[in-house]
Amino acid sequence: MSRYINPMTDFGFKYIFGREESKPFLIDFLNCLLHDEPEFDTIVDLVYLDKEKSRSRRKERGVIYDIHCTSSNGRQFTVEMQNSGQAYYIDRMIYYASKAIVDQGKTGPDWQYRYNPVYVVSFMNFVHDMFGDELRTDAALCDLKTKKPISDKLRYIFIQLPLFRKVSPEECVSDMDRWYYVFINMKNMETMPFTQENRLFSRLADMASYANLSPEDKLAYDADLKAYRDIMGQLSFAEARGIEKGIEKGRLAAVAEMVFEMDKEGIPIGQIARLVKMNVDEVGRMLGRLRAE
Repeated sequence: MSRYINPMTDFGFKYIFGREESKPFLIDFLNCLLHDEPEFDTIVDLVYLDKEKSRSRRKERGVIYDIHCTSSNGRQFTVEMQNSGQAYYIDRMIYYASKAIVDQGKTGPDWQYRYNPVYVVSFMNFVHDMFGDELRTDAALCDLKTKKPISDKLRYIFIQLPLFRKVSPEECVSDMDRWYYVFINMKNMETMPFTQENRLFSRLADMASYANLSPEDKLAYDADLKAYRDIMGQLSFAEARGIEKGIEKGRLAAVAEMVFEMDKEGIPIGQIARLVKMNVDEVGRMLGRLRAE
């Protein structure tokens, strides 16, 4: 058993970011994430929203965990962890944000559609084709021609964790680097780094220690860790099978090209079969498909 809990599990993610006791960690992370933004007001407090909204949806591929909260300065945040890609992933992010906006609506003629800004922050334990090789992608409503924002009410921040390239604590020079490094590596660490740079990491070391969990929390964490390992094992197997199928598909394409060229040269089908180490019937079916194309 690792010394620290794994923050990429349901239990670990909520334990580190989603409880009253761990609120300072989420505040510090969000302030690090957003501090470079113009006119950003430092978050000093958060209120966690309806716990029914903050749930793990185990039936969805990838095991998704999310936390919903609002800051003292009015911003609403959905912070989520997803361990693999899924169909309509970006659409789901848009749906999250839209629902958070709609939930702020009020009845009656006096409401004039003034609502608090909504941020969706997504930890991605995978790489999405849409975002290329960017560790962090920020999206907002903007003018397509000038690229200037037309509203500050809606923001999406996508973090592709596999693209964080710093492999040692010494390479991490900013608090944002330190949070990324700890989040990715905590499950394998023997000691918590950065305790001199940020006292919160000392508190995190104590709170996230497996040995310090209550017996009930240990049972809950062990169950979630098993679920996480199961699905990551399934994803690894599926990826390996996909690679194997891709290699086989490439080999068959090369063979098909050879067969087609030899047939055009008038080489007898029996000789072609011997050269490509296939039986005559298989070569015949291949040629039939190739001629039809």
